[in-house]
Amino acid sequence: MDVVKKRIKQAEESISEAEYIYGENVSNIAVMTKLYQAMVYIITALYKIRDIGGLTHLDLIERFEREYSRKGLIDTRLLKALRHAYNVTPECDCDHMKQPEDKDIEMLLPLAKEFVGKIKNESVQANDS
Repeated sequence: MDVVKKRIKQAEESISEAEYIYGENVSNIAVMTKLYQAMVYIITALYKIRDIGGLTHLDLIERFEREYSRKGLIDTRLLKALRHAYNVTPECDCDHMKQPEDKDIEMLLPLAKEFVGKIKNESVQANDS
């Protein structure tokens, strides 16, 4: 499986897992993490990144903002959703970490799905050319 298809599959699976976890009331941290992972996976599909290597997630987000958002190729709502997910996704599921609230999930879930869908289309088109 090529890297684009693999990353798209991972993004879509992360969205499905987030929906399932949220529906089961397991953990909002786990849901937020899955939504954030979906958006990162789809960006790596767009850039055909097999291994993130020394890049940070912030590096990816800033590149995406420069190359897509600032040029008007992606709705700013979706960039804001990505940045929000980055900011509220904890680095660990530790007891001292603040749980994302339901309102965070309810706001982010449809935007993450839209984000993945739009970038998936862009990735597939770029991969076909």
